[in-house]
Amino acid sequence: MNKAELINLTKSLLNEVDLSKRKDDLLYLKKQYKYFSSKDEDSFYEQEQTKTFIDLYKELAKKDPKLIQSPYEEKKEIIELAKSLLLENNIQKASKDLDNYTYAFKNAGKCSNEQDDALWQEFRSIKDEFYKKRKTYYETLNKQNEEKNKAKENIIAKAKELLVIKNIKDANKQMDELMEEWKKIGYSGKDRNEALWEEFLAVRKEFQLKKKEKYEELTKVFEERAKKKEEMIVEMKKLLLDAYFTEEEVQKVKKMRQDFNRIGFAGKEKDEELYQKFDGIIKQYFDEKKFYTI
Repeated sequence: MNKAELINLTKSLLNEVDLSKRKDDLLYLKKQYKYFSSKDEDSFYEQEQTKTFIDLYKELAKKDPKLIQSPYEEKKEIIELAKSLLLENNIQKASKDLDNYTYAFKNAGKCSNEQDDALWQEFRSIKDEFYKKRKTYYETLNKQNEEKNKAKENIIAKAKELLVIKNIKDANKQMDELMEEWKKIGYSGKDRNEALWEEFLAVRKEFQLKKKEKYEELTKVFEERAKKKEEMIVEMKKLLLDAYFTEEEVQKVKKMRQDFNRIGFAGKEKDEELYQKFDGIIKQYFDEKKFYTI
């Protein structure tokens, strides 16, 4: 950025209502101020440009006095900012802030040797304390992530057991419950989180395929059972037409009822209807038996 652009930037900040929105620009101008306030210019034009910038900058400092802090004041302020990081819960953000504060501290300018040594020791002790806190934080986080990953491995193992589907409804319910458990565990670290999710997702996809196969298999079984029940209904209708109500025939009807029930469930769409048809014929048989054997 040339001098003219520097001057225009400073003017724009003088017109700014809320300087907190322009922190990056302020930081940039502060660096330029430090540089040009101690620099001897060669030409008269450059001298005038530099003077204009410095005068504008000092005017800007009336809105924000920190812009013309002494190196000592600036370093003391950075130390206070660094102290606040010890209470910060977001360790990643605090680490980046500390790096920025370290850069700002080193570029704040020189005080006396004695002051610089004392300020650096104070700043360094805060950094050491922060690093201890960060080390403890990551050790705790790693332990928590290990526990989370073990919990996820356990969920994957349970999900794999569901691949042998005995009851679709129960298996589906359990798989959904495992997904809810997974969500509650949450993020478990960059090292294994994604890999475990991919493994769990693969098991779920396989489960869906197995479930589809099971549905197709059950559909076929239900169709076969429905066909057998329909055949028994036809047979029972024929028997009713030619009924003699002998003891042997009655025992046969009773056995047919048992055989019908043994066929098993024939699917929710047909099973109840078939049962009602067959049961109706059976009742009619015994009603007629009462009538003809009085």
